[in-house]
Amino acid sequence: MRNKYIFGASSFLLLAFSFSTTLIAQEISSLVAINTPYDEQHPVISPNGELFYSVGFHPENLGGATDFGDIWMTKQGTSGEWENPMHVKSLSTSGNDVLVGFPDALTAYVYHSGDGVKIRQGIHQYARFGSEWNYVRPLEMGNFRNQGTHFSGRLSQDKKVIIMAMNSFGSYGNEDIYISEEIREGVWSSPVNLGTDVNTFSQELTPSISSDLKRIYFASNSNVSGRGRDIYTSQRLDLDSWTSWSEPEPLEQINTEGAELSYVLFDQDKSLAFYTSTQNSEGFGDILMITHQQEQWESVAEVLDQVDKKEDLKINQLAIKQDTVSNKEGLSKASTVVVGNTQALIVEDSIKTLIVEEERIKINRSLRVIDQQTKDALPYILVYTNAQGFKKTAANQEEFWLALDADQIKSFTISSESYIPVFVAETKKVANEIVIALQPISTGATIILDNIQFNRGTSDFADANSINQLDQLVEFLRANANVRIRLEGHTDNVGDPQLNKELSMQRASKIRGYLTLKGIDFERIRIAGWGGSRPLADNASDDGKAKNRRVEMIIDRLN
Repeated sequence: MRNKYIFGASSFLLLAFSFSTTLIAQEISSLVAINTPYDEQHPVISPNGELFYSVGFHPENLGGATDFGDIWMTKQGTSGEWENPMHVKSLSTSGNDVLVGFPDALTAYVYHSGDGVKIRQGIHQYARFGSEWNYVRPLEMGNFRNQGTHFSGRLSQDKKVIIMAMNSFGSYGNEDIYISEEIREGVWSSPVNLGTDVNTFSQELTPSISSDLKRIYFASNSNVSGRGRDIYTSQRLDLDSWTSWSEPEPLEQINTEGAELSYVLFDQDKSLAFYTSTQNSEGFGDILMITHQQEQWESVAEVLDQVDKKEDLKINQLAIKQDTVSNKEGLSKASTVVVGNTQALIVEDSIKTLIVEEERIKINRSLRVIDQQTKDALPYILVYTNAQGFKKTAANQEEFWLALDADQIKSFTISSESYIPVFVAETKKVANEIVIALQPISTGATIILDNIQFNRGTSDFADANSINQLDQLVEFLRANANVRIRLEGHTDNVGDPQLNKELSMQRASKIRGYLTLKGIDFERIRIAGWGGSRPLADNASDDGKAKNRRVEMIIDRLN
């Protein structure tokens, strides 16, 4: 066991720095098809929900039975069971191969130890085409060099950081944990050692990092018991550096006499986690899934801040109640925003009835969906993505508003038969009364896919909202098999006009690639790239440039 910090402070301070985690170490989904007599390690979930991982010493590996790891993949069937794994030869070499992460659904970063012929040691970029992967290039990463046989690493959720374990420059013992940050597309900083708060003269392996970049999980064999590797967690104490961390704490509930590695939260559901263990596998790793309860690690300042906010809430409620009594007409402020290519009227703070019940405020709110042309009310379906990443159809408006109040809605989609759906990602800006106008499906109808964002100067999807809107577009095309579309890419006027035109075409092509990957017929989608030649707004302002950087979807024709 690692030594703990000794706090020279009051009992309240000790309480405020308490750490707690609840883990139920049991297999909650059938992984029988995945786990074999060989070494399954380093699970990674793709944006499509597939499970990629490394398998060591498998006779079918490209390097044979002595190969430390090739990339394999499986996916869940309709009943939730994981299907028989497939060997992904197009991501594998005769050396050690580790999948680091997916910048988007059509791009993968893979570490190769080097095959001595074509592939040199490092992290490499691949592009997906159907079920195969095409090699793109190596990532530039300064003085990256792995001097050992082990490598593990993961791309952060925001795609800007790679956390990795290897034996490299400045390692304190064997493998240490390092961080590299993206500088620009394809170029990353030299790996930075996390320092002695985390790294020891033993091995630190298989790190992962939380979505807010404030907590890491990793394996280490630094415990004094002499047993196998255990999983630890540590909190980042200084957000301006990567070298100040809290004393690592073991996750006792999952650590066994065997070796535990690769603890990582399951992106599609933050209450689930993957890890690997040799406890029941005669020395080789098996992949397990467990339930994970969010850690609680609070400083004194954070605890006091919560108390202050609670008192402020009471004061604000009293002020609102008094204002409502003195002003019977209430308050209202209306504004119109654009959702996609659709105008949506949002009325903010429309106070019709205000009741203070202990520490809750109830406000009458409503959502109406209308035809953009006739203004007639439409029947609609509201599907939202909750905080765990699962999609759910709202049974009624009350469910929608309650989930929104509880901060359980990340995005939602409004759809109606024979109309183009509207996808809303900025749920924090949703007010108390919403009127959304839908466009009928007709030739020439156009919407701006404004929630599909790309990393600057690239055709790589930037965030989860981009994938969510792409998935909604897939559902729309599946439900309307007679619709053929045209995707048109546009940029602002900054930079070389010809390069902008090429970039706009690449982005439209990237969207088409995702749609076809999801089963939409290639022939139903045409693409065009206009660069900066068709602006919507004045390029003289930053807001205008942002509006001009877009991809439009146009209904090309109806069969």
